[in-house]
This record gives sequence, C-alpha cells and structure tokens, in this order.
Amino acid sequence: MKKIGFMVLWMMLSGLSDAMGAAQEIKMAILAPEGTTWMNIMNQFNAELEKETKGAVKFKIYAGGVLGDEIDVVRKMRIGQVHAGGFTGVGLGQIVPAVRVLELPFLFNNESEIDAVTSQLKSYYEAEFEKKGFVFLGWAEAGFVNVYANKPVTTLEDLKKIKMWAWEGDPLVKALASAYGVVPVSLAITDVLTSLQTRLIDSFYAPPLAAIALQWFTKVKYMTEPYLANATGALIMTKSQFKKLSLEVQGVVKKVSEKYSKIIIAATRKDNQSSYAVLQKHGIQFVKAPDAEVQKLKEVSVKVQKALVGKLYDQALLDRVLSIVESHRKKMSSAKISK
Repeated sequence: MKKIGFMVLWMMLSGLSDAMGAAQEIKMAILAPEGTTWMNIMNQFNAELEKETKGAVKFKIYAGGVLGDEIDVVRKMRIGQVHAGGFTGVGLGQIVPAVRVLELPFLFNNESEIDAVTSQLKSYYEAEFEKKGFVFLGWAEAGFVNVYANKPVTTLEDLKKIKMWAWEGDPLVKALASAYGVVPVSLAITDVLTSLQTRLIDSFYAPPLAAIALQWFTKVKYMTEPYLANATGALIMTKSQFKKLSLEVQGVVKKVSEKYSKIIIAATRKDNQSSYAVLQKHGIQFVKAPDAEVQKLKEVSVKVQKALVGKLYDQALLDRVLSIVESHRKKMSSAKISK
C-alpha cells in the first residue's frame, strides 16, 4: 500500500511538473539600478511570477546596465546569452525601428494621449516583434524628457553651444541633432555619468526620474522646460526562450507581465512628477524656453517626422499615430465643453 501511495504521489507531482513545465531561469537585463522604482516593481513582478507558476519560471535580473548598453543587450538576446529585457525606445528600435515614431518630439501633450496611441497600436507592435523573433510582454515608460545642462538653454542657439550627449547608435537623436544644428557627443548610456564628471559633455536629455536614478543630475545646474518628447519602453522576451515554456506558463507570464506593465507605467508617472521637486530641492534651476523658440523647435520637428519616413517607420504608421492623437484631443475637448 505504501508503495502504491508513493507512486500516486509521484504521478501527481509529475503531472504538476508537466503542466507548468520544467523550472526555467530567465536572464533579464534592465538599465535601471537597484533601489529605483523600476527595479522595485520588477522584483515584485518576479516574485509574483514565481508564485503563479509554482516555481516553474523565475527571472534572474541583471540591473544597472551590468550587461551593457541596451544595444549590447539586444545583441546578446539574439545569440541567446540574455532571454528578456526591459527597454527604452532605443533598445526596442534596434529590433523594430517603427517603435521610434512614439518618441517623436512634441508628439504628445499629456499622458492620456500616450495611452490612446499605445493601446490602439499594441497589437500592431506585438505582431512586428513576433516577426523579428521576440515576444512583446507589455508597455513600460521612462517618461517625458527634458534637457539638462550647466548653462541655461532656452533657445535654439543655446542648444548649438553645449556639448550634448547623444545615445550612441540612436538614429532618431542623430536626425534631430542634425536638423537642430547640434553637434552631439555620441556615448553609450553607461558612459554618461563619467563623461559628465570629466566634462566631455556638459548636458544631457532624460526624464527627471532617470536623471536622479542615474545620478546625472548631480553634474548639472539647469533644466529646460517644456519637455521635448516622451521616452517609451516595453518588456520583451526572445521567442525561442518563450517557446520553451509550457502553454500554461506562457499564459501566466503574459498575464503577470500585463499586470505589472500597468503598475510600472503608473508608478513611473507618479515618481516623475515628484522628481521635479527633488531636483529643485537639490539646486537645479528650471528655465523656460520662450514660446517663439518652442515654435521653432516644433517646426523643425515636423520636418524630422517626414524625413524619417521610410527610414524608421512608414507614412501609414505616422499618419495613424497623428490621427489617433488628433482624434483623442477632439474627444477630450468635447468632453470639457459638455461639462
């Protein structure tokens, strides 16, 4: 009887193992350092995923860029050294360049416009990443981007006089710098802090939360308003690694990822807002570009939008994004009038 009982127990455990799949440790890279909002949430995400899959899946998260810049991580994912990652638009754009349409300057006025576009284009991007051998797990976000410098930057001429960092290998920033007449210093994101310390550069662009998390803000004195663009992001996994999971586990991974995608975005937005006060507390002076100068920047940005058609995205996608934004603005305007 004991032998039969043991066999039944063994079969039950085997069935559970077959249902959930063999234990998988998935290597994930993320630029955010330990202790930041993003990493705290990713650790919660990891704990829930392990619980929901009964230990079948656990991420081993490499934080703070220890596996290299995002471009390096994408390369490592393609050869199987890394299985998943949390990326900004720069890394995502190495796989699906059309993601960068979401980071065009002055495209969005507020977060509800971002949500309108990303929700309607989610299935499109899921299909595009699938074609390239990746599974799109959910949107993330770095937030609205400002310019930071060691001297006030309020005009287009001011921009031309600073040593501005440009993310190495980023075609969007390269196109913008060229259009604005700026000569950028191309560096991997992991080299920015050192380059600020050595004065190789004296300015950078980033959302406020990132400027604080990466400690870049300690090396500058000014932040320019308004913000230029929104830095998007997403969680992705290689399709080859995803397929190693059982169908049941795949479903759990997608469900938990979608849940924490929303949590990350909400927390990032909240912390970005509170980060402005932190910057001011630490002596960062906010300077505002005059309306006339902002209009100049916007006019140049429209030219860049058109110039990147056929290079990063097609005209149909650009038109679709602009249409969604315009439609959302009209909807919000009508809602205000009705009140």
